Amino acid sequence: MNRVKQIVSAHYLTFKQMNFEELPEQAGDLMKAQLILLAQGKDEGLKAFSLRVDKVLDLFPRSRLVTVMAPSYSKENLEGTQNPRVTPLSQAEFFSTLKFEYVCLYRCRSQYFSIQVGDLFPMTTMTFPAFVRLSLNQRYLAVIYSNSVLSDEKSQKLSRAEGLYIQIKDIEAYLQYIATYYDTSGAALRKRARALFLSLCYQSVYLNESLLFDFKMPTESHLATIYEGIKKTATQLFEIMKTDENLWDIFREALDGDFWELWRSPWIAVYAALISVKSGVGDPMIVLLSGLLTDVGIYDLEEAVARNYYLSEEKKVALEQQSSYEKHPLLSLNRCLIKKLPVEEAVKTVLVCTHERVDEKGFPNQVPSDKLPEEALILLFAEKIDKTALTTMKKTGVGFRFAKEKLWEAESNTPGSFSPDFLNKISESLI
Repeated sequence: MNRVKQIVSAHYLTFKQMNFEELPEQAGDLMKAQLILLAQGKDEGLKAFSLRVDKVLDLFPRSRLVTVMAPSYSKENLEGTQNPRVTPLSQAEFFSTLKFEYVCLYRCRSQYFSIQVGDLFPMTTMTFPAFVRLSLNQRYLAVIYSNSVLSDEKSQKLSRAEGLYIQIKDIEAYLQYIATYYDTSGAALRKRARALFLSLCYQSVYLNESLLFDFKMPTESHLATIYEGIKKTATQLFEIMKTDENLWDIFREALDGDFWELWRSPWIAVYAALISVKSGVGDPMIVLLSGLLTDVGIYDLEEAVARNYYLSEEKKVALEQQSSYEKHPLLSLNRCLIKKLPVEEAVKTVLVCTHERVDEKGFPNQVPSDKLPEEALILLFAEKIDKTALTTMKKTGVGFRFAKEKLWEAESNTPGSFSPDFLNKISESLI
């Protein structure tokens, strides 16, 4: 309970504790629970625990469940909790890593994406519901229903709303709507780029459900389907990146919130892909796929290390945590291999080189500069861009273009991470 209360207090979550025996026959008000935590008893057999899990799933058909497994159970003999609504955590994952906080914030704080009221056209048939957020209790109220026609009257009413939201699971339907009703002009391209980026964000966390957690062992076909979907979305995004549209701020401003402070890979991946497309350096697909996977291993580190990396003011680990932090590239690769994600050999190579430097003082392997993939250097630069957006820009209020140019100048004046030749190659892509 102390572990739970840390998260509840830090993020102002509404929380209720109940003994399992006190569960009512009908959920009533509890039906609104977004996440339920259930711990396996120390001497509770797997069959008995699975029956309790099934009862909770039946009683709360809309809720997600996190189970904390007893110490005596390993993933090899755990077969009963592969339900997609259940995220099983080992004792070590629950108590010693950021994974429980990640799940809490994902399920409780990031199930909606913000869209513009102007994205929707009157007299079109909606293929997804849309919501407004009530100011008093912050709940989401449906104002547009799937398979309904958006009338002129309702469209005018919505124009006075402070914001409009869609459920994260409906992002593909929203993306298809944008593709159907918008042309290929500048404003439409920017809307499409934003929708594709949101789709990548959703796909990356959907993939994470299979990769991050020890007890989740998805089928190879399930992983391959998600992976191919990411590639399809990325291919469409690359076509927009080839145009003259300036997409940097579109991506930077697309999302915010507690959860997205804990998962920065989508931004690092698209910033890096944009550099690759605009500069002609590296393979954009290898860059983007590697970028989405490169920080998976962060969640296998001790909580204090991961917390400093994501949530400290400077977004960096303490000196005494550095040796632990330097393990994460190999841990990311290991996660992909253990779960049998069908990653290309080039992606595997880049994954373990994203923190290497041309002066051969990087980690984890101090790779010789002539063996260093350009895609890895692009990702290292993109991570610095993302960190700049989250730190320097927030402190000083400078524009994104100015911040990127200052970062490029700083790296040029203190060579080591990048060669002058590489920096010259990517310089114009940052504008």
